[in-house]
Amino acid sequence: MSTTNQADSSATLPAKKSWSEAIKAYLDARVMIMLFLGFSAGIPILLIFSSLSLWLREAGIDRSVVTMFSWAALGYSFKFIWAPLIDALPVPFLTKWLGRRRGWMVVSQLLIILAIFFMASVNPINEHVLVYMAAAAVLLGFSSATQDIVIDAYRIELAPPAMQSILSSVYVSGYRIGMIVAGAGALYLADYFGSNETFYSYEAWRNTYYIMAAVMTLGLLTTFASYEPTAETLQKKKQQLNLKVFLTYSGLLLVPGLLFGIIYLINMLYNKLSDTSQMLVPLEAMPGIKLYFMVLIGCAPLLLLFFIINQSKIINKAPLVAESRNDYVRLVLLFVGAVVTFIAAYILLGSILPEVEGAFVSFINESLHLLASLAVAMGAGYGLVHIGLVRKEVAMATWIEPVLDFFRRYGKKALLLLALIGLYRISDIVAGVISNVFYQDMGFSKTDIANAVKLVGVIMSIFGGFLGGVFAQRFRIMQAMMVGALLACATNLLFVLLTYHPGSLPVMYMAVIFDNLAAGLASAVFIAFLSALTSIRFTAVQYAIFSSLMTLLPKVLGGYSGSIVDNMGYPFFFVFTFAIGLPILLLIYIVDKKIVIGENDDPVTELTAEGSHATSSPSDSQSNKD
Repeated sequence: MSTTNQADSSATLPAKKSWSEAIKAYLDARVMIMLFLGFSAGIPILLIFSSLSLWLREAGIDRSVVTMFSWAALGYSFKFIWAPLIDALPVPFLTKWLGRRRGWMVVSQLLIILAIFFMASVNPINEHVLVYMAAAAVLLGFSSATQDIVIDAYRIELAPPAMQSILSSVYVSGYRIGMIVAGAGALYLADYFGSNETFYSYEAWRNTYYIMAAVMTLGLLTTFASYEPTAETLQKKKQQLNLKVFLTYSGLLLVPGLLFGIIYLINMLYNKLSDTSQMLVPLEAMPGIKLYFMVLIGCAPLLLLFFIINQSKIINKAPLVAESRNDYVRLVLLFVGAVVTFIAAYILLGSILPEVEGAFVSFINESLHLLASLAVAMGAGYGLVHIGLVRKEVAMATWIEPVLDFFRRYGKKALLLLALIGLYRISDIVAGVISNVFYQDMGFSKTDIANAVKLVGVIMSIFGGFLGGVFAQRFRIMQAMMVGALLACATNLLFVLLTYHPGSLPVMYMAVIFDNLAAGLASAVFIAFLSALTSIRFTAVQYAIFSSLMTLLPKVLGGYSGSIVDNMGYPFFFVFTFAIGLPILLLIYIVDKKIVIGENDDPVTELTAEGSHATSSPSDSQSNKD
C-alpha cells in the first residue's frame, strides 16, 4: 500500500475519540437497542446447532446424522437470495405502521417462535418423524436468517459510521448472551426437567424448547420499543416514552442480572478449583432473587402490549424498488419459482449423482450438488424475468444493482475481498459444529459442558467482543483482522491437547476460555469490517451477501465433521481446522496491501440531509483505492 494512498485514506477518516468519549458512547439508547436485538439473534442459532445436537444424541440418533442437522442453518448462507426482497417489498400493514425494517423484524421473530414451537412438538426418538423436525429446523434457520438480514441493515442505518464499531461489539455481546440462554440455559433446563445421558426424556426437551420460544418475545418487545431510523416520526413524545420505559426495564433486568451473574461465575470457578461447595449468595436470598426476576419476566407481555398500543405515527421515507402491488406479487412469484426450481433440481441431481465414500470426496460431491442446484435456480429466475414475469428494471434494481455497486467501488480487487469474506471464519465455524459431541465423547457431563462452554466460554466471547470493538477503534481494521484470524485458528490446537487429557476440567476450561476469547474478538472485528464494505444504499442486500459468503463453505464442510472424526479421529480433525486457517493470514496481508477499507457513507446524512453534508460517492471511494 503506497504512502500516498494511506495519506489520502487517512484524510477521510474521523479523528480518534478520547477514552471518555468512547465510554460515553455506550450510554446511547441505540446501544441498548442493539444489545437486545443481538440477544434475539443469538437465541435461534444454538437451537439448531449444539443444543439440538445433544437432544438428538440423547435420543439415540447417530453422530453422522446429528452433524448433518447443521445443514438446517444453511439459510444463513443463502440469505443473499431473498435479502433483496426485504429491501424491495413492504409487509402489508406492518411496513406502514412500524417502518420497512421493523415490519420485517416482527414477521421474522414471529416465524422463529412458531418454528421453535414446531420443533418442540416432535419426539426424535421416533426416526420416521425426523423429517418433520428437519423441516421445523429449516424453518427456524430461514426465519432466523431473515431476522439477521433485517437487524444488520437496521444497525447500519441506525447510526453513523463512527458508532458502527461500538454497535457491532454490543451486538456481538447481546448475541453471545442469547447463546448463553439457548446453550447453557437449554442444557440446565433439560437437566432440571429430567433428561440426561443415561435417561432420555422427550418431555424435558419439549418444555425446554417451549421456554426458548417464550424467551424470543424479548426480541418482539425490543422491536416495538425501538424506532425506524429512516422514517419521519410524527408523535415524538410517544417514541421517547417507549424508549424511556424500555431503557428503565432493561436496566432493572440487566444490572442485577449482571451482578448476580458475575458473583455466580466467581463462585462456580472458585468451587471448581478448590473442590468446595461454598455459596457466596446465601441460600436464604435465592427465593427473593428468583421472585424479582420472575416478576420482571412476567411484566414483559404487559410491556409488549403497551408498546404495541403506544406506537407513534410515522412517514416512511426509504424508497422501495417495487413501485406497485403488481410488482410486489410478481417479485414474490419469481422468488417462489426460483426456490421450487432449486428444490426440484436438488432432488433430481441427488438421484443422478453417484454415492461416494469418504468425508472429503462426499464434501466435494455435496458442494457441487448445491452449486449446480443453485445455478439451475438462477437460470430459472433469469428465464422468468426474460418472459416478462417481472419487469427487467425491477429485477435489475433488486438483485443485480447491489452486486454491480460493490464491483464498481472495488473493481477486480472485489474478488480478493469476497475470498477473504468466504474464508475468514472457516477455522472456528467448522470446529464448532461438533464441539458439544466432542465434549461428551471426552467424558464430560451435560452440566460440565453447560458450565464451561455455554457459560464461562460465552462470557469470555463477550469480553472478546468488547476487545474487538476496541481494536477496531484504535487500530486499522486489517491489523485487527489479522489478530482475530491468527487467534481463531491457533486456539483450535488446544483441543488437541484435550484429547490427550480426556475428562480434565482444568484443560477443558483453558481451551474453552482462550478459544471463545479469540472467537468473540474475531467476530466483532469481522462485523466492523463487513459494515465498512457495505454501501448505505444497499444495506440489507450487500451485508446479506457478505455474511452468507462467510458461512457457506464452513457450514457445508462442518456437516461432514462427524464423518471426518469417525474416519480420522479428533486430533487430526482439530489440526486440520488449524491448518485451513493459515492461508487466511496471507490473504489478509494481500488485501491490506492492495485495498484501502474506507468508511461507510453516513446513513442519517444521506437519507435526511439536503446538501448540508456531502457524502462520498462510489467513484470517490474508488479513487481512494487506486
